[in-house]
Amino acid sequence: MGIKKDIWLDENGKYLPLFFTMTRQQRKIFLTTLKNVKMPDGYSSNISRCIDDQNSRIFGLKSHDCHILMQHLLTIAICNILPDQVTIVFVEFCSFFKELCCKRLNVSNLDKLQNQIVLTICHLEILLPPSFFTVVIHLTCHLVEEVKLEGSVHYRWMYPIER
Repeated sequence: MGIKKDIWLDENGKYLPLFFTMTRQQRKIFLTTLKNVKMPDGYSSNISRCIDDQNSRIFGLKSHDCHILMQHLLTIAICNILPDQVTIVFVEFCSFFKELCCKRLNVSNLDKLQNQIVLTICHLEILLPPSFFTVVIHLTCHLVEEVKLEGSVHYRWMYPIER
């Protein structure tokens, strides 16, 4: 059918490197950026302890650390590593969660936020392979409705109780 030719296998049965994959050097820059970030005391745990430079991996993050990574640090760490078309979509995705989890929400902006996440997921579908899209990615479309029904996320999450 000629759909997404850039993610097809080559003649040897191997995938070609895609524009959203990081080289070894880019991964090193990404992990070094995350390792060197200084956070205010009590804002999150020490994320630098969860980064393994030698094996190029992140491990042992708590759920709150994942939120901090998604809402604040990921946009800083990928801005000069990945191509602009990929970076823009990830920044849109991360800013959605950042706006959704603020202490104050403007009810009139929730409809705009709903439209924004639908467009962002469409942009992700253009960039990423179909195997990325599980039910969890689809559920982000329903988070705005949940906020409208139940109120601000900031007052419902478990992080203060977990501490």
